[in-house]
Parts: sequence; structure tokens; C-alpha cells
Amino acid sequence: MNISNIVNQNGDQAQVENSRAHLGKDDFLQLLTVQLRYQDPLNPMENTEFVAQMAQFSSLEQLQNMNQTMERSQGAEAELQAAFKNNLVTSLVGKAVEVPTQEVAYDGETTEVAYRLGPQARSASLQILDARGQLVRELELDTSQAYNTVEWDGKSVSGDKVPMGAYLAVVTAAGPGGVPVEADMLKRVRVDAVRYTGTEARIWADGRELAFSDLRGVVEAGN
Repeated sequence: MNISNIVNQNGDQAQVENSRAHLGKDDFLQLLTVQLRYQDPLNPMENTEFVAQMAQFSSLEQLQNMNQTMERSQGAEAELQAAFKNNLVTSLVGKAVEVPTQEVAYDGETTEVAYRLGPQARSASLQILDARGQLVRELELDTSQAYNTVEWDGKSVSGDKVPMGAYLAVVTAAGPGGVPVEADMLKRVRVDAVRYTGTEARIWADGRELAFSDLRGVVEAGN
């Protein structure tokens, strides 16, 4: 007599089957106990069959214990990573970091613009737009380095000097076959504070709230 027959024949086991979608080690042991209780006295379970089912029970128990251990380990690892990340973020207070931006300020002098390109970039450009979204100037960017700078002399496409003020700037890049590649214009800001929202550390810089993933780099003081 096997376990599947016991479940089909005994109402108590049908209730166990309906209560859980997956059998655990306690369910397996209960079924094995019922099987022994209701076995045919004239045709008892052979030793080899009993040993095989006990081996199945032992394997099931080991697998469940292993799964519980892995779950605890993963939870501890996640907590450790969060603590390390929060500690790292806290150490940024007072330091200069680079964050993505789409604004360039022209003060009448040559302006240096920093940018970052994805590793597959083969061509890239910086478009400077006015408040109406009209193209003021387009500059070709060097793609030999992931992080680099380009200078804008404040002149428009026609060669005339533009009024001082803030302009919209967009960096675009393309890889092999013209496929778009990630690209950012960068702004250097100072980290003023770090505040915690639940278990996550949030960075305050440039008068706004930033996540750790918003940072593109950390710069040494004075650079």
C-alpha cells in the first residue's frame, strides 16, 4: 500500500491534502504514520519499502532545513548590504559629487561642461537650447573617455555671443549601428546632509533630494 492510496482512501488525509498545496516534512511523516496504521496485516510493508520512504522523509527534511538556512542567510546579507550602503552615503557629507543635469549656466565667460558616456558610445554631441527649445549651439564630444569635459565659448551657431543666463543642454550618444547609448551631462554639487527614510539613506545636495543611484561620481575637494 502506498501513500497515494492512503490519501484517496482516508478522509483525514484528504483534509490534509486540501489544506496545503505542497506537502511539508510534517505532512509526509503524518501520511507515513497513517500508512503504517492502516496497512494490511496479511501483507505488511516490506522493510525495503519502509526504508525507502524514510529516506525520502529524511531528504525532504534536509531540503527544507537548507531552504530555511538560505533564507536567513539572504536576509542577513541584505541587511549587511543596506548598512554598508548607508554608512557609505553618510561619509559623503561635505564632499563634492557629480549628478546628472540638463542645465548649463553661461556667465559671459567660456563655460566648461562635464559629461559621461556609456561604454559603447561611438559618437556623441551636446545640444544647447534656449528657453523656447530652439537650438543655440551643437558641440561634438570626444568618445574616447567615459568621463570628459567640453568648453562652450558662449557663441551660437551663427557665431554671435548669446545673452548670459541658464540654457538647456542635452547630451546624446550612439553606439554601433546608431543604437542609442546612455549619456549624461554632469553637474558638480556639494552634499549638505544625509537623512533617513525608513531604512534608506537620502542625500540632500543642490537644494534637492537625491538617491544614491543618482550619483555619477565623487570628486576630491578642490578639484
